[in-house]
Amino acid sequence: MKQIEIAHRNSAIVKSAKEGHTIVEIAEIFSMNPRRIMSILKSARVKAKRPVHALESHLCQAIIQDLNSGLKQSDIARKYYVSRQYVSQIKFKYQSLKKTDE
Repeated sequence: MKQIEIAHRNSAIVKSAKEGHTIVEIAEIFSMNPRRIMSILKSARVKAKRPVHALESHLCQAIIQDLNSGLKQSDIARKYYVSRQYVSQIKFKYQSLKKTDE
C-alpha cells in the first residue's frame, strides 16, 4: 500500500516538473527536501528546472552598475568575491531583460 502512495506522489512530482515548476516550488508543495525531488526527477529522467536568482538583489544591482560603468568582468568578480562566470551570467540575463523591455 505504501509503495502505491509513493508511486502516485512521484508521478505527481514528475508532472509538476513537466508543467514548469521549479525544484524549490515542488519541494514546498510536497513538504520534501529539494535534493529528494531532484533524485526523483533524475530517476524519471526529467530535467529539473532550477530557480533563477533575482536580478533585483543588491549584489546583482551593484554588478550591473559596474558593468554599465565599463569595469571588466574579472575585476568585478574580484571586487564582490564571486566567479567571473557568475558576473557573465548576470550580464546576459540583464541584457535579455533589456531586450524584452524595448
